[in-house]
Amino acid sequence: MNNPIVPTIERNGTDLVVSSEQIALGADVQHKNVLELIEKHSGKLERFGHVAFETRDGYNNHKVRIALLNEQQSTLLMTFMRNTDRVVDFKVALVKGFYELARTVNQPLSPDEIVAQALAITSARVKELNSYIEVIEPKANAWDSIVSSAGSWSYNDAAKVLCEEGQIQVGEKRLVSKLIDWGFLYRDSKGRPHVYQRDLERGWFTVKARTYRDNVTGEERESSAPQVRLTGSGLDMVRSRLLGERNAA
Repeated sequence: MNNPIVPTIERNGTDLVVSSEQIALGADVQHKNVLELIEKHSGKLERFGHVAFETRDGYNNHKVRIALLNEQQSTLLMTFMRNTDRVVDFKVALVKGFYELARTVNQPLSPDEIVAQALAITSARVKELNSYIEVIEPKANAWDSIVSSAGSWSYNDAAKVLCEEGQIQVGEKRLVSKLIDWGFLYRDSKGRPHVYQRDLERGWFTVKARTYRDNVTGEERESSAPQVRLTGSGLDMVRSRLLGERNAA
């Protein structure tokens, strides 16, 4: 007697299944006859779950419709076949195949397998972090350059830099309101923001003379209201505070 065909048991999501092609091969019948038998007894088979179908590449790239049966469905299907010696031997091989694969799936991992899985997870995590660093590192370097520069920014320009480089969504009006709320600025009787001297001395702000052209003489004169601007370290201070507020929300 020929040795029975050892069926290939597959995983379909969380289920173990055998294809109708494997059943046809093992029972030594035509695949179309197996599909006809499945269609004929579909109501009985689906008492054990939905019968899944898919299309696979067959001989010469011909598309073949395949049924995927779980252990109960495939065992029941075999009872609908005539009991030749080949069919009986394949029934035994089928039950054994499901049992052995199920035991392998449910078997606890060995220490070496646990270590291997942990290393694989760690390696994937390292790749993920490296990809993240590749994205944020240029932005971090750009921000560091701004902070360490000797430049200064108006409230409007500072708001744009915070949006573009500091990843903080803030407009000029909200930025000024925040600086007032934090106690760095105050408004005069006309509602214009001014910086406290103590905060000017900290290096977070700088004062730039404002000039205008006299309409009568045409001469360029210095305004009595100089422009207060944020320095690089001031921008960094604002960004840290805004991030802190966002994270605490």
